[in-house]
Amino acid sequence: MSTLPGWIDPASDDVLTPNALRGLANPIRLQLLDLLQADGPATATGLGERLGLSTGVLSYHLRVLAEHGFIVEDSERGTGRDRWWKAAKRSTSFTFRMPEDADGHDTAGATEQAAQFLRLVAEQSHRRTIAFIDSVAGQVDELAESPWTVTDLPLRLTPDEARALRSEVQELLVRYRRDPATPDAPGTVRAHVAFQLVPESQRAE
Repeated sequence: MSTLPGWIDPASDDVLTPNALRGLANPIRLQLLDLLQADGPATATGLGERLGLSTGVLSYHLRVLAEHGFIVEDSERGTGRDRWWKAAKRSTSFTFRMPEDADGHDTAGATEQAAQFLRLVAEQSHRRTIAFIDSVAGQVDELAESPWTVTDLPLRLTPDEARALRSEVQELLVRYRRDPATPDAPGTVRAHVAFQLVPESQRAE
């Protein structure tokens, strides 16, 4: 029996377990999948211009993503010269265990792959946060009205309270998700929400 939250549609959203991360635990591929899910179909040339990488490098990583089912070719946009790619699912999230993954086939290699994937996600989020902080000095006059924030709020939670908080925050974020094909309202900017809920390390006295 599935325990997926109601805001996840298995037909549209990928929920990956450690055993399903092969091909994705790479910083360039994570960026590519993020761009295709957020902004819609693109070519290797267009993605290379955005990431500052050659078309050859991008083509290789796009092929790997396609081989593992994360992206597919957008045949409606292809022109013969330019190959267009689109994300196979609208979103990708991660869990350490799914009900159908409970047959014990998880391995030490898969667990290490999961750690590498989470490390890359955290590093990507850290770079975005530092880039925002570095830009603050040039926006002094705008800070009072700025909606952006970096918040670290200490809480005391039971495991059940933590699960409830995680679910409520994720459901709230999904309300603001917009399809890439939907026209942007005036003033729209691309933003990232890095929601982290982790236990504080217990240090020996």
